[in-house]
Amino acid sequence: MRHVIYFFILSALFTHQCFSQSKQSLLDSADKYSELKNYGKAIAVCNRLIELDSNDANAYQRRGYLFENMKDYESAMRDYSKAVKLNPENTEAYLRRADLLAKLEYWHYALKDYSTAFNLCTNDTLKEAILVNRGQAKKNIKDGEGAVQDYKKALQLNATSLAALANIGAMLSQLGRHKEAIPHLEKAIQIDPKFEGGYGNLALLYAETGEYRKALEISNKLLSFKPKEPYALNNRGFAKLKLNDLIGAMEDINNSIQLMPSNSFAYKNRGLVYLALRKNKEACIDFQKALKLGFTEYFGNEVDELLKKHCLTEADETHDQ
Repeated sequence: MRHVIYFFILSALFTHQCFSQSKQSLLDSADKYSELKNYGKAIAVCNRLIELDSNDANAYQRRGYLFENMKDYESAMRDYSKAVKLNPENTEAYLRRADLLAKLEYWHYALKDYSTAFNLCTNDTLKEAILVNRGQAKKNIKDGEGAVQDYKKALQLNATSLAALANIGAMLSQLGRHKEAIPHLEKAIQIDPKFEGGYGNLALLYAETGEYRKALEISNKLLSFKPKEPYALNNRGFAKLKLNDLIGAMEDINNSIQLMPSNSFAYKNRGLVYLALRKNKEACIDFQKALKLGFTEYFGNEVDELLKKHCLTEADETHDQ
C-alpha cells in the first residue's frame, strides 16, 4: 500500500525580471553556468552582482538556489532570508525558502512561507502550485482537513490539475473518505493514462469499498504497461482472493513478494490466502513476518487480530502440551 504524493517545482513558473544591461549580462552568465551544473562559477557571478548592488534581493535569491543545488542548505536559507528581508513582497524568495523548509521537514515554517507567498501572488497558475504544496505541509502536520481544503481550492483554479487530483485522492483515502476520493483518482487517470500512483491508489480504494471486480480491472490496466509493479500485483492478488480465485491470488502475491520482500502488506495478504486454503501454519508464519516488517505501525492492528484469532502463541502451545 502506498500513496503517491506530488509537489510542484515552483521555480519553473517564474520569468526573469528586467535588469540593467550589465546585470543582465551577468545573469545570463549565471544561468549558463547553472545549466552546466557549474554552480561554483554561477555563485561567483552572483557574488559579483551583490558587489554591484548589496541590496539586490534577486541576486541573493538566485545565489541561494545555487547553494541549495550544492546541498549547502545553511547558506541557501541565509540567502533566501536576506532576499525576503530586502524585498518583503518577493513572492519567489518566499517560495524558494518554503520549498527548502519543506525539504528539511520544517513543516510549520514552510506553511507560513507558503501562506505569505499565496497572499502576495497574482498568477493563478502559480497560486495553484502554492496551494498544492501548502496542502502537503498541512498533511505533514496532521491537518488532513486543511490539506483537503487547499487541494480543493487548487482544483477551483484548475480542474485538471493532476497534482491536486492525486493528492486529494490520497488524502481523502487516508481520512477514510473512500467514496469521495474515487472520482478524483478516476479523473487523474483519465488525464494521464500512465499515472501509476493513480491506478494503485484507486485499486486500493475499490478493494476497501468492496468493489473487487473494479479493483481487479484497475490493477489489470496498470499491469498492462507496468507488468512488474509489486504493489499492483499485491492489489490484484487481494482482489482475486476476494473473488475466490485462490490460485491466481497466490501467484500474484508470490510474485509481488519476490519483487519486494519488504512489503508487509503482501505477507498479510498471502496469509489470508493460506487461511482460505486452510493452511493455518503457513498463514501464521506470514502474519508474523508482516508484523516484523512493521505492518502495525503503518496500517493498524489487522494482523494482530488475525494472529489472536487463528494462531497459537508459545504460551498457548505450552499449555496445550
